[in-house]
Amino acid sequence: MIVFILLIVIPVLLLGALILMFLARKIGGIKNANFINSLVVCLIAGALVYVSFLPIGLEEILDLGIGGVMGFLVLVQTIAYTVAGKYVWKTDFVKSLKAISVPMIIQSIFLGIALNKINEFISSF
Repeated sequence: MIVFILLIVIPVLLLGALILMFLARKIGGIKNANFINSLVVCLIAGALVYVSFLPIGLEEILDLGIGGVMGFLVLVQTIAYTVAGKYVWKTDFVKSLKAISVPMIIQSIFLGIALNKINEFISSF
């Protein structure tokens, strides 16, 4: 588990913060976005998404099906990143939402492909 965190999670988190910083500056027009506060946005948003799963439970979310899981994740992550970005970057909700919109669209596409492949794999049994 520690090897997984060191080799996968941390590099992906750092890369995500770097991409978010770039998008916040270029698309969101957030002048004070830097690597550190973009990393803080990623960490806070990740914690908010995790906390949102606790009262519901993973099993109930998975019962929603592929479309429901995708919709739930996109909605919760978009809200979490937008709110975290607003307060960490000290900007408004519109600029924060602009900064996170591109990664959410790309992530939604990849999530849809991954969930479809998982569903095909499970259905084959």
